[in-house]
Amino acid sequence: MPSLPAKNRAEDPEMNVEPLPASAVEVLTHALRRRILSGDFRPGEFLRDVKMCEEHSTSRHTFRTAAQVLVTQGLLRQIPNRGFVVPEFGPDDIVDITRVRGAIEGEAIRLIVLTGVIPSQALEAIDVMHRSTLSSDRSLLVAADRDFHRAVIASSGSPRLKRTYSDLEGEIELLLAQRQDFYSTAEEMAEEHERLINSLRSRHYDTARDAFQEHWEDLQIKLLDQR
Repeated sequence: MPSLPAKNRAEDPEMNVEPLPASAVEVLTHALRRRILSGDFRPGEFLRDVKMCEEHSTSRHTFRTAAQVLVTQGLLRQIPNRGFVVPEFGPDDIVDITRVRGAIEGEAIRLIVLTGVIPSQALEAIDVMHRSTLSSDRSLLVAADRDFHRAVIASSGSPRLKRTYSDLEGEIELLLAQRQDFYSTAEEMAEEHERLINSLRSRHYDTARDAFQEHWEDLQIKLLDQR
């Protein structure tokens, strides 16, 4: 396709759109998110305004705005008159999070088995697990687990399942980051998720459902054992 003349390019606003630079809030939100999921802060630890502003060379307003974004993602909680704190998950939280995740993912599995489409992003996430070690950046493996299950949900083709799952995703990531020691090796993590892919390839709903059900229940048991 021939390029547009200079005059036409100037008249076409879509040809002149440049990506907007990230705002200070977006940059800080990303930095704090990475620190939280990397285990820089203990469960129950408060992120103090003055300390965070000093460490990230930012204003109190920017910090509080970024922290509010992380509250909506489930990575922080706001305590009135006390500030922002990293959530500490109790047994009831663990059971509730894993149960709701299973309910959402179970419907996605049914739809994937019908279409037979194996999400390529899930396979890429398994490759990351194979190349990683538990001693590497913890957030890398947590992100790979997130990307695997996010791809399963996305492959369902249901925008409502995706929207519902996204509301829970931050808490899932944080829970796994805080309790990642239940895997002996990163390779074990990769092999377990490969079994889930193989169950989807079977195109048999009961086989896939049972494999994912075992994954959910095993995860819940291991998470509770670490309490």
